[in-house]
Amino acid sequence: MSMPLVALCADEESLRNPEMLGLGGENLAAQSWLQLFSSAEQARCSLRNDTGIQEVWVASCDEVAPINLAAALKRDRRDRRVCMLSAQESGSLRSRASAAGIDASFTRQAFVERYALCKQIAMSASASAPVQPASGGPALAGPAGASAVEPACAPAKGAQPAFAQPAYGGAQPQAQQQASAPAQGNSRGFLLPVVSGSGGAGKSAVALLAAYAAQRMGKSTLLLDFDLQFGDMVELAGVQHPLRIDEAIANPERLTGLQPQGNAPALLAAPLHIDAAEAVVAQAPALLETLRGRFDVIVANTGGAWAEQHAVLLERSSKALFLIDQRMSSVYACKRALDLCARCGIAVNPLLFVLNGCGKGAPLSSMDVSCALKGAHVHELADGGADVEDMLAAHGIEELFDARNELVASIEQLLAEVIPGMQGSQPGEREGAGLPFLRGKKPRKRRRA
Repeated sequence: MSMPLVALCADEESLRNPEMLGLGGENLAAQSWLQLFSSAEQARCSLRNDTGIQEVWVASCDEVAPINLAAALKRDRRDRRVCMLSAQESGSLRSRASAAGIDASFTRQAFVERYALCKQIAMSASASAPVQPASGGPALAGPAGASAVEPACAPAKGAQPAFAQPAYGGAQPQAQQQASAPAQGNSRGFLLPVVSGSGGAGKSAVALLAAYAAQRMGKSTLLLDFDLQFGDMVELAGVQHPLRIDEAIANPERLTGLQPQGNAPALLAAPLHIDAAEAVVAQAPALLETLRGRFDVIVANTGGAWAEQHAVLLERSSKALFLIDQRMSSVYACKRALDLCARCGIAVNPLLFVLNGCGKGAPLSSMDVSCALKGAHVHELADGGADVEDMLAAHGIEELFDARNELVASIEQLLAEVIPGMQGSQPGEREGAGLPFLRGKKPRKRRRA
């Protein structure tokens, strides 16, 4: 694991007196994992081509405004996480940071917690060695090479090192080198998690249909079931004997057989056993990077209870669909999840708020939710009616697309807006024979209790 992994940009006075940053008693220059910059020009010149730095913290600068330096650093390398320390964040500053693509704005306390977490992780990494399987075969990098990013507000005991480059530990046979080779290249798949603040928002159905839509729209797509305890993608997709996440981690060479089949995306299923979730999270970052080298689009289903795996996905996501259903409790849960992201330093810029079940007579509109979220833009997904539930239960995914279901059409439109290079289907391309009882009918509505 290369050092340093984090860069801190601050004025000379703050670097000499870390207590000005809330880091009283710390010797910043002695931290082997931390590279210090007091000059904006020096920071840009040094970091532009430095692939070892995974994250940059911009606290202050004598030469330019911190927001301008942070924006320039993000512009130089879009693939690098850039965070800014903001004591009092105004609406104007928040808007500028969002427009510049800044990944996170830290409060003083969040910055101190992030620093403490990264220091702990670096110390653990220095004392650890890559874990090899008992059989001596290849395995995903263990604690010294994993990059499971813990939420800064709650570092878990025995936290895994963050920011490590995705790699496999130990010697690799030729087949495994071929399997992992795409992850080392410049091509990175579009990672699109589907999350919600609470259960029942429709994540499973939307994730499944989004993966099928992306595959049908010409992208090599993987449906990743990252609901590690109660994932149901296998049942909804009707796939027999799927490859599961824990199996792929234990035997990475099996990823070579993970391929889409016609209009159906590839499926990497959740672990069969609930208690495998914790071990999977520790190895997930390296696996995600490998998968992003193999597929154009990765749609990730998630669970309703927020946990470490949500942070792992969101910190690596290209965009994320944050689903809200037609209950006010779903809106409240969304706001609480956003508060968690803010306190943990998880960037909210990639989040796209999506109101599910929209249509005539629906209790909530996108405008209602936008007002509740203080003006954030909210996308709409149409209510597909009872046909969606009925056909998914019968594994009739193709019939939903052929019948031009309203939910399917709105998902296709959303993907065309979100994923670069995605071309939406033309009406004639979506039209097919379908099922007689579906074709030409408006979606049936379920009565509300």
